[in-house]
Amino acid sequence: MNIKLAPWSMGRALLLTAVLACSGQAATAAVATWKGQTPEAKVASDAEVRLSVLGFTEPEKAKAVVTQYQQYLTNHNAQEFVKFLQQQDTKGYLFTKEAVGYSIKYAWQSDDKANRRMVLLVEPALMSRNPYQWKKQIQSTEPFTLVEVNFAGDEAIVSTSLDTPIAINAQGQLELKTNDKSSVFVRMKDDTPYYLK
Repeated sequence: MNIKLAPWSMGRALLLTAVLACSGQAATAAVATWKGQTPEAKVASDAEVRLSVLGFTEPEKAKAVVTQYQQYLTNHNAQEFVKFLQQQDTKGYLFTKEAVGYSIKYAWQSDDKANRRMVLLVEPALMSRNPYQWKKQIQSTEPFTLVEVNFAGDEAIVSTSLDTPIAINAQGQLELKTNDKSSVFVRMKDDTPYYLK
């Protein structure tokens, strides 16, 4: 899947560059950006969701994330796993109307053109920044959320591990165990400015 570079706005792109520079990471333009309205927000003015992906996790680093996740399943040491995630390169951000966004610490994309998708691990858990903003309270106690983005035409359909268990596929990648799109967190559209397409 070839995704064009697309910062969602010049102001935010400059801010993101500054954040990455301060954190010691190379400044990188967004690989993909989308925007949509989630039905999970209590009020319409809090419904906007933005997703900006800077790149995808290198194979060896991705393997390390999966290994650490398997250890987490065994020892249930959330603090240790979160500490490990926070040391990983940030591959993008997911923003809601909460004051602070969510960092993408693991990201891969499918090469199957007939089943285009991306899988992202965000930290901290989605909807945890301001629980009172959402219609329902988070049932999951995980300190992170796996986000799966499936593409249908020009629409990006986002499901999460808040409703669906996480699995490890035959390729050793994290993904949602089942994804029948029955529980959708947000439907998004490409937010790339026309002059950057």
